[in-house]
Amino acid sequence: MPRVSRKEADQHREDVLNAASKLFLEHGIDGVSVPAVMAEAGLTHGGFYGHFDSKEALVAEACERAFQDRRGIYDGIDERNGVDKKAARTEFIKRYTTRSHRDAIGLGCPAAAMCGDIAREDPKGQIRSAFVAGFNTMVERLTPLLSRKKKAAARDDALAQIAMLVGAVVLSRSTKGSPVSEEIIRAVRSAMLDE
Repeated sequence: MPRVSRKEADQHREDVLNAASKLFLEHGIDGVSVPAVMAEAGLTHGGFYGHFDSKEALVAEACERAFQDRRGIYDGIDERNGVDKKAARTEFIKRYTTRSHRDAIGLGCPAAAMCGDIAREDPKGQIRSAFVAGFNTMVERLTPLLSRKKKAAARDDALAQIAMLVGAVVLSRSTKGSPVSEEIIRAVRSAMLDE
């Protein structure tokens, strides 16, 4: 069997990371096997260890990838709204508190999708470290977008708002199929937008 080029190997690694990011968000860390990730990437299980040392290493990198992939959403909101911070904040909150975000777990916010799994991980392990780093970057990026407070209190304000948004999505997913699921996302959107 011929060896793949460095370019092909790099592309395979990207394919595995993209597949893993989506699958871990959708099904949880323990709900996805290495063979399932490799199959989703269109590769055989045998090639896994050529790219990653362990499933834990894959999960950590996939977590980082999930947070990185969402940054483009924030940039797009900024670009569309320019200097109109209120419009950008409104757009972000409305997009975050939609049925489509609730239902598309594999394409949504990694904080909302993975927090239950991450809470069970080793606090000093590489998976928890990757999640915390991604979350902190998300908070830094969203603070100017979400906070309505001055510099000293801006991060705390953004953390509270992010916690409310993430909590709304987690709870609405957990109650999907019941009327309270819709009530949760509507209530949070209304509270945050003062509607």
